[in-house]
Amino acid sequence: MNTLSTQTPPFRGGHIGKAAKAFPYLSLLTSLTMLVFGLLPNNEQQLAALSFNYSAIVDQHEYWRLISGHLIHSSWDHLFWDLITFTVAASYLERQSRNLWVCATVVSTLILDLYLLSPLANIEYYAGISGVLYTLITLAGLFWYSKEKSLLGLLPLSTIAIKTLFELTAQDAVFVTDGWHLYAPAHLIGASIGITLWLLCRRYRLM
Repeated sequence: MNTLSTQTPPFRGGHIGKAAKAFPYLSLLTSLTMLVFGLLPNNEQQLAALSFNYSAIVDQHEYWRLISGHLIHSSWDHLFWDLITFTVAASYLERQSRNLWVCATVVSTLILDLYLLSPLANIEYYAGISGVLYTLITLAGLFWYSKEKSLLGLLPLSTIAIKTLFELTAQDAVFVTDGWHLYAPAHLIGASIGITLWLLCRRYRLM
């Protein structure tokens, strides 16, 4: 027998934190793109053509660099560590919430690009996914802790915090030993974006 419920159904439109548990195709597609860029012939020429280049963007209007600069890497070592970490962290986050994955990726890319173009950055060249990765891996760590409130649950976030602090202090990468010099502010900005998005989502009950 059909009955009419007197309870108001929960609002589900606009939720960006509900677990999709779907195949993380966006993360894998992004990882594949980075790998293809790394396999391009004449890697040094491709790096020069696709990396973030302040003068090329501002003076020559090569705006594609605002995106491709995050997908190309300065060495195989650089690509290897970013690719592994991104694939794991981004895939986990996408399975928790694809909408949040998209939002975090777009917002972090925009903010990082604006920062790199600003006088605050004082940088001519930039390459790599690590700035965006720090946003995604921070959100992934926060999701993990929300499900596993224990010392084990704190392990990813603690690792991120210790690594970031070391890099800011030493001005040197922990794992990458080849390629361009570390630009630590991108990591700090990325992590800050991740924390901010998490707090906003919690504040407005979006997850």
